[in-house]
Amino acid sequence: MSAELPPLPARLRLIAWCTAPVLPAALGSLLAWPGWAVALVIVLVAFLVGILRSTPANGRKSAAKPGWRRLLGLVLYTAVFVCTVATFHAARLTVLDLAGRPTTVEVDYVETNQRTFRGGRTDTYYCFHLRRPDGSPVTGSICRDGRDYSRGVPLQVLAEPTGLVAPETPDAVARAVLPRSIALGAFVVICLAALSGGGPAGPQRPPVPPGRYGRWRPSPPRPRRTRGSRPRKGGRR
Repeated sequence: MSAELPPLPARLRLIAWCTAPVLPAALGSLLAWPGWAVALVIVLVAFLVGILRSTPANGRKSAAKPGWRRLLGLVLYTAVFVCTVATFHAARLTVLDLAGRPTTVEVDYVETNQRTFRGGRTDTYYCFHLRRPDGSPVTGSICRDGRDYSRGVPLQVLAEPTGLVAPETPDAVARAVLPRSIALGAFVVICLAALSGGGPAGPQRPPVPPGRYGRWRPSPPRPRRTRGSRPRKGGRR
């Protein structure tokens, strides 16, 4: 016998809970947060979501789930992870693809950064800070693994009109099709898995002990008393 699916509002709330870690990933991508800061915020959000969903509101235990619902739950959690990572790589470039305007800028200065991994291996990457032809600075920077540009070299970039999102070259924006497609596909999988009953099961109704509530039986009708009559001693009239 298949387990009963949770009600539709509960499944819609599950979709909202699953997309909660995606929001800090998108925000960190748009505002160019460091990778460690984005990972820390995502872990905190996932931890809070896990605490809030660990115990049902009515305090009852969760119903047992069949095998197919457990498999859907695994697919759901995997899709959340994939959607979060893909959103972090695609959010900024997607905004530039939709609202970016071609702008000519120049390289103001080059910042060299190094990352040290286990085993003593170091990785060097370069961030190119930009300025407009009139000398005013441009928000953000363009980072590459190699020293692709030199100081004073003009570049054609896509810039967001408000200046809140760092610009990027058109070639890099065009390569955002893959992570954007992966993020959208993972979100569709999240919706389908949650609506199909994946994830935590709904609360189980407590069983009624046998014999606790007896079967209701109608009582025999009481005789009607006529007006002015008095009941006899030891019985009714």
